[in-house]
Amino acid sequence: MHTSMARLTVDTTNSGASSKSLVFCVYVSGHGWGHATRANQLIFDILKLPAQHKVFVISNASDFIFQGVIQVGAIYRQADIDAGVVQPLAYTVDRDQTITNLKLFLERRPETLRSEVKWLEEIGADCVICDAPFLPCAAAAQAGIPAAIASNFTFDEVYNGLCEGDELDQEIRQMVETTIEDYRHADLLIRLPGAIRIPSFDDTENLVPVTPITGTFPPEKKKKGVVNGKMNLPCTSQSNVRSSHNNNKKRFERRIIDVPLVFRKYHTEREKVLQGLGIPKDVYDTHKILLLSFGGQALGKGGWVDPLPNGWICIVCCAPDGVTLPRNFYRASRDAYVPDLTNAADVVLGKLGYGTCSECIGHGTPFVYVPRPQFIEEYGLLKLMHDQGSAVELTRQDFEDGYWGEAIEKASKLSGRCDEPERLVAHNGGQIAAQTLEQFVIEWNQSNRSPLDQVTEEAAASIPLEAL
Repeated sequence: MHTSMARLTVDTTNSGASSKSLVFCVYVSGHGWGHATRANQLIFDILKLPAQHKVFVISNASDFIFQGVIQVGAIYRQADIDAGVVQPLAYTVDRDQTITNLKLFLERRPETLRSEVKWLEEIGADCVICDAPFLPCAAAAQAGIPAAIASNFTFDEVYNGLCEGDELDQEIRQMVETTIEDYRHADLLIRLPGAIRIPSFDDTENLVPVTPITGTFPPEKKKKGVVNGKMNLPCTSQSNVRSSHNNNKKRFERRIIDVPLVFRKYHTEREKVLQGLGIPKDVYDTHKILLLSFGGQALGKGGWVDPLPNGWICIVCCAPDGVTLPRNFYRASRDAYVPDLTNAADVVLGKLGYGTCSECIGHGTPFVYVPRPQFIEEYGLLKLMHDQGSAVELTRQDFEDGYWGEAIEKASKLSGRCDEPERLVAHNGGQIAAQTLEQFVIEWNQSNRSPLDQVTEEAAASIPLEAL
């Protein structure tokens, strides 16, 4: 490492906050709701900073899920900015269609890249944040602005996890190399809890899972930290992977920052939430409550006869219109605020996605999960749930057949929280990430556009992250 390279710093008191209003462009994958829900929290925290930054949110997901941040000033733009993953059901992956979609997206890559670079330049963007499309990182580099990834995984590992030892594997690996190359244009990784390996920043085997994986952790990787094997957060480390920039004068040192939990908190008290769903008081006072939530994705065929244990009722998120719900089931509205429901429930049943896991941990709600082994992100999140929350497995077959009772009862006896106070993860990851991104833009510009000896006293006086 050359001593002339700038190292990202942070002031956790925010005393070194930017006085200049910046333009942040947050690119959010349209795959599932988890990316959008956590991106929303990060956007809220950026908009709360004193400098009154401007935030664009760019996604191929509907603006419906971004209404909260749009109402407080974020500007939504629909764009086809990632290929995502095709999931016929919340817990299955269509491998062939996912690969086909990625191939088509990469064929359009030159045109899409030109379009994004032009747009970034037109609006005067200062920074690109990706959760977790890859192409916008390359667009930022061509536009001459910094890019950051804010996620617990990147899609290169997801696609790599689709290798099955057949003739498609070589094609998958070739496409994965393109995605990694784009991600390597980012100079900052804000690594969220529940991470798996992110090859564009860290290509070593460390305390988080690495693909391909069997689903079990070797003994040396079972060590419990707060999250991602770290004992103190925020925690900073140097990336061991070089940038994709073809600029020998580049002086900014690529960094990884592990942050606490980024999640949405509940707004409405439990009793008011349940009343709003039309559940009689004498019912919710005498029954335990299950929340059935699969992150906005399809629930399957339904048709369960009586899957609940005695003394339970169930609230269903995104129930298909054509599905008749069984007795003791209540349908939540399409625009229901899920953290309110998570806080009101005794147990959540769903898939291992970041949004559900983080909100269960944040609200201390035990979780019953249906595994989706084709989606590699699951392994980092399962470790997070075992370290910081409570998780019980329900097989796909038992879920579809309506045999839920045993898993629900088992989960209801758990606390939903980490039982070791010294390892409890903090809940201010969004605030820390927002302040870090603000400082990142300042220091990136100083190191890339100004001589290092002109770095301001304010930046030089900031506290190094590794000293926290």
